[in-house]
Amino acid sequence: MGKPPPQQFYRLQPFLDFFAEGTPVLMYHKIGTRPRRVRLKGLYVLPSVFERQLAEFAAAGFVSATPSEARDAGHQSSPRRVALTFDDGFRNVFENAMAPLARHRMSAIQFLVANLIGKDNEWEEREGESTEPLMDAAQVREWLAAGHSIGSHSLSHPRLTRLTARDAREEIFTSKKKLEDMFGIPITHFCYPYGEFNPAVRDLVMEAGYESACTVQYGVNTPNTPAFELNRITVRHPTRTLRTLTNALTESVAELTN
Repeated sequence: MGKPPPQQFYRLQPFLDFFAEGTPVLMYHKIGTRPRRVRLKGLYVLPSVFERQLAEFAAAGFVSATPSEARDAGHQSSPRRVALTFDDGFRNVFENAMAPLARHRMSAIQFLVANLIGKDNEWEEREGESTEPLMDAAQVREWLAAGHSIGSHSLSHPRLTRLTARDAREEIFTSKKKLEDMFGIPITHFCYPYGEFNPAVRDLVMEAGYESACTVQYGVNTPNTPAFELNRITVRHPTRTLRTLTNALTESVAELTN
């Protein structure tokens, strides 16, 4: 048994053995330079880092998968697969991720907050986070035309487990219909806001007609992974501590000597 990989993804090398055990679904949020006075600093991934991550996957022979394919393929797939997911539908993903994705011939899915398309990250602003614009309908259509996909992230990004059954149903069912009416395509994938769900919420997602749902539970996916409890791995810049700087230096030296 080798050394376990980090809990958050930044470089491919430490994860190669782990990703041989199943199919990873990576969770991104924002692609861009981090503004000043941001609370959740790690949710910003620099465009240059994103480009490097895609290049690493391409060099290792990975191809894109949808969330459903990530589960169906399991660890037996050839070529190896990775699913790239973006939560919330931030405009900086549209601006900074589409060109690298095209260069590396990879596709991704955006989980959209249906009532906030073309608006701002209101759920984060209420918690003191900096304002970030979300993709508008025209940008979503351009995203789809480029070969990418979209899924539902609810109507308003609430904590579904804290809602009444009626309100949770509204968030799950109506967001699906609203996105389907707006963009004229089936919406088959759901992502639990904040990763929070329970059996009642999961059952509503199943009843609504989705094919899969993403969590924030850590791990890779195999055919044994429940379709409505897909594991994901957060992508974020590592915290700058003496230990992480030492580890990064060790990895860089190892890469140069291999």
